[in-house]
Amino acid sequence: MPKTRFEAELIEGHKGVTAVIVPFNPETAWSRKPVRLDSRRDGWLVAGTANGVRFDGYIGYRWGRFFIIIEPELREAANASVGDTITMVVAPTATRRALVRARAQSKVTTAPKKGRRDAVEPTLRSRKG
Repeated sequence: MPKTRFEAELIEGHKGVTAVIVPFNPETAWSRKPVRLDSRRDGWLVAGTANGVRFDGYIGYRWGRFFIIIEPELREAANASVGDTITMVVAPTATRRALVRARAQSKVTTAPKKGRRDAVEPTLRSRKG
């Protein structure tokens, strides 16, 4: 699957979480349903870079927008602060590493009342998958 490159402003959201808004719909762009992260949360597992620094995570969807959480360690390594524009390169993945990271990250967001009924159970591949 090809990598998707975009630039986005680092914003501070609800509960102090910092994130970038993803300017595309991953379901449409990648022809993939979201992965179930828990009973009320789902998203698209990704591997990529933020200002050239590698990360694993997920694209979530809340309040009508797609987002990627940029954790404090990644912000520091990417030399980014709230208000800065970050160059993002992301691709869908199906690694255990991304799933573990996504499940941890998703817990800091407000969960919807219920998850998407069409979210799929994770099917994991090797680390490079």
